[in-house]
Amino acid sequence: MEEVQMVQEDRSWKIEIVRYLKDAILPDDPVAAKRIKFKATRFTVIGNELYKRTINGPLLKCLDKERAEYVLKEIHEGSCGNHSGGRSLAQKVARQGYFWPTLVKDAAEFAKKCESCQRYAALIHSPATPMEPVRIVCPFDQWGIDIVGPFPQRSRKRSS
Repeated sequence: MEEVQMVQEDRSWKIEIVRYLKDAILPDDPVAAKRIKFKATRFTVIGNELYKRTINGPLLKCLDKERAEYVLKEIHEGSCGNHSGGRSLAQKVARQGYFWPTLVKDAAEFAKKCESCQRYAALIHSPATPMEPVRIVCPFDQWGIDIVGPFPQRSRKRSS
């Protein structure tokens, strides 16, 4: 039941905008109607498909949750996928001509959940706690020794 409700809520963002753009139907709530009018200025309908307008690029096809997951999977780990990170993945999806409201967040979550990325990614070598300088009041107040060795013996002598 929860899954069905989540899918219906996900599709509602497109349905309200399409209703307004095609048939000029707005919700009864004046605040929601104003919000839909404002959002609709950035979208257009071609056939039965909703597209997002961009400033200087092509129209981006608006996707629902199921299609969005498929597109993320194909771009991230498909035949030409390179297992890129969240931000890079979101940019690639937009360059391929797709849009949904939670694109950046979904791409970041998808990249974090990728098992191959977790298993084979480079380790981050950062200290467990932030480093802080040691404050010394006067010279030679604290001494430190670096211990190195043992060194292997050379097998032959150096010739001069």
